[in-house]
Amino acid sequence: MLILTQNVHDTIAAHGAASYPYEGCGLLLGVSENGRNVVRLARPLANVWPVESEKPERFRIDPADWLAVELAAAAEGLDVVGIFHSHPDHPPVASPRDVAWAAFVGYSYLITQVVGGVPGQSRSWQLTTDRAGFVEEEIEITE
Repeated sequence: MLILTQNVHDTIAAHGAASYPYEGCGLLLGVSENGRNVVRLARPLANVWPVESEKPERFRIDPADWLAVELAAAAEGLDVVGIFHSHPDHPPVASPRDVAWAAFVGYSYLITQVVGGVPGQSRSWQLTTDRAGFVEEEIEITE
């Protein structure tokens, strides 16, 4: 289960809208408790995919950016508990490419649909232990 506040979800949605027509991306920071990822902060990051024309359907987080966010989070007692990205003009369903690039069992992979620059539904996924696919996880948005 993924638990996040409405403010965190709004940050993610706004980043997806601002990134449109490209995929927006970033890291989910929080704690893992009893199989639940509790998100305290979302850190939007630049999509540094090297081929501009492919950015509407691909993203990459710069490893240096990832490390900087992870170290800052650790100083606040938080961990990276997931990754978020947007799907411009496509449903928030994990694609075969999303599965192929996913690396961390236990992370929440949150995808937000953005249609015409307007954010919509979000869905979250967990990588199976054999890394062969995703299973959808429940999202709880709190105040």
